[in-house]
Amino acid sequence: STLLLSGSVDKTAIVWDASTGQLREHYRLHTAPTLDVDWRDDSSFATCSTDKQIHVCRLGESKAVRTFSGHTNEVNCIKWDSAGRLLASCSDDCTARIWSVDSDKPVHTFR
Repeated sequence: STLLLSGSVDKTAIVWDASTGQLREHYRLHTAPTLDVDWRDDSSFATCSTDKQIHVCRLGESKAVRTFSGHTNEVNCIKWDSAGRLLASCSDDCTARIWSVDSDKPVHTFR
């Protein structure tokens, strides 16, 4: 089935079955509004929030498989590279960061 991923001001991310409109999985990981979501591949994705956190999630698992912390203000946007190894984020802290799935710290910070 085709899956749709959404983030919401209610602090959640939801995976929907796009063909039926049914809720498939509900993620409550952030402590503030979820501002962006991005699929990594067919079974995992990332979310970001005004809580300054980025969570990497896997379908079927209720907890984040990785959390990226380092921004000092809300994280507005995230985007995976085509290989799903690096994640770019931008924040109201006036930085953009590149994160690797192999590290908890950003591999690069642009100021």
